[in-house]
Amino acid sequence: MENRVTSFSKISSFKIVLIYAVVSAVYIYTSDFLLEILISNIDVLSKIQTCKGFSFILITAALLYVLVKRNMENLSAYYQNIIDVKQQSDEQLKSSQEEYMSLFNHSPLPMWIFDIDTLQFLKVNEAACRTYGYSPEEYNMMTIKDIRPPEDISLMEQALTNSLKSDHYIVPDILRHRKKNGEIIQVKIENTFVTFEGKKVRLSSATDVTKEINIQNELIETYSRLRVASEIAGLGYWTNDLVSGKIDWSDELYNIFEVDPLKFELNLENIKTYFCPNTHQEFSLDLLAIFQDNKIRESEHQIITGTNKTKWILERQYLTTDGNGNPAKLEGIAMDITERKIHEQEIEQSNDRFKLLAKATVEAIIDWDIMNDKTIWGEGFHTLFGYDLSIYDNYLWSRNIHPDDRETVLFDLAKTLQDPAQEHFTAEFRFLKANGDVAYVQHKGLFIRDESGKPTRALGAMIDITESLDKMRKIELQNKTLKNIAWTQSHIVRAPLANLKGLIEILKNNLNSGVSQAVLLGYMSESVEKLDTVIHDIVRNTKEVDEV
Repeated sequence: MENRVTSFSKISSFKIVLIYAVVSAVYIYTSDFLLEILISNIDVLSKIQTCKGFSFILITAALLYVLVKRNMENLSAYYQNIIDVKQQSDEQLKSSQEEYMSLFNHSPLPMWIFDIDTLQFLKVNEAACRTYGYSPEEYNMMTIKDIRPPEDISLMEQALTNSLKSDHYIVPDILRHRKKNGEIIQVKIENTFVTFEGKKVRLSSATDVTKEINIQNELIETYSRLRVASEIAGLGYWTNDLVSGKIDWSDELYNIFEVDPLKFELNLENIKTYFCPNTHQEFSLDLLAIFQDNKIRESEHQIITGTNKTKWILERQYLTTDGNGNPAKLEGIAMDITERKIHEQEIEQSNDRFKLLAKATVEAIIDWDIMNDKTIWGEGFHTLFGYDLSIYDNYLWSRNIHPDDRETVLFDLAKTLQDPAQEHFTAEFRFLKANGDVAYVQHKGLFIRDESGKPTRALGAMIDITESLDKMRKIELQNKTLKNIAWTQSHIVRAPLANLKGLIEILKNNLNSGVSQAVLLGYMSESVEKLDTVIHDIVRNTKEVDEV
């Protein structure tokens, strides 16, 4: 600023001298020229020139006074302006420094000012103390190496060397810092040259990106798990931008369709060729009409892959509309369900065979899926007990056990289910038919258990033994009657026969017995009547056996 003032003074002095010289020269020359023309007398001319000299002195003195005064006023004003500007500049600089230090101290980012040569901390802000756990006094005893893990010092030195090449430098790599409690955080560093207490130093700020990196790592891990899960489940993802017509497939979807992503051109026409012809019309249907209020649609399709294999896929589609309600984007997932469909077909065939077997047998067959609590009732429940199987009743069996037998049967069943060592269940009880009649039944069941012994499925067969029990009761009654007849024959019949045999022997020897023949014949007639009565009883009992 002093140079500027000196320069201004030199310019002003030069102007005054120049003006004075020009005015003096013009005055002297002009006045002498006019006097020589107008006055020829030398004495008079000399006196007049003397007067002219005095006049010149007075005029130039007045002119110098005016010029010097004006110059001094301008110079004074210029000096005052410079002083005002300098004062204002000093105030602004002081205010700027105060504002800068306020921003430094109250910045949400940890900030440090450190010496470039010694790496000593010169000043730290509140955020640096709060985040790292060190006090300002502790920072005064530390260098920037002390907040780095020892194994990262070489990386820090390299980053510092690179940062000193420019006034402002953002470290491109993520660095690690260590807090007072030993916790390691990952930060992004930004360095700037500043002047602090008259010395050129380095201002450094750190942005903690630990959470962001952890979230990114979690997202990467989650994506990796999802990708593995998609591969295991045979699950592919696709999108179709209905506005631009752009279609995207995930890698797993290419695997499902068994096509090369580098050679296969993704468009609806090419995709449609891999679907069975009976589903081609779905590609041209009105999407709004298909989805209506529900924007998620699920369907199963059969496809022919790039290697000419037949597969089944399950699709779940989601429709996105624009602000006017027009279809904008279609996205969905496709899952390979070929194994499930094959298994379902096998189960369906097995169920068909079971139904045929159930129709062909005189038993009422039960197939109980314990895990899902679903039961298939054999045809015998209709032919033997009269129930309408078109009306599904999952509790048909337990509900129609005779009330007097139900508690005992269900208790025995529950006990058998809970015992992992039990594979069979047998019971005889009364069962109510659809018309209310009571049937005596025999139930035999087989349990299928998993590796832990938990029952997963039960197969049972129930037969109506009412007629068999009736026949058994008749046979038992016949046996009892026949036993009575046999006893009668072996005991009661022998008595009159023995009497007759004895009387006949007496009659043969009548001459020596002294008994008259009339008496003997009377005894014989009495024995014959007893024998006839016994025979009639036997005949009657025999008829009762036949009637049974």
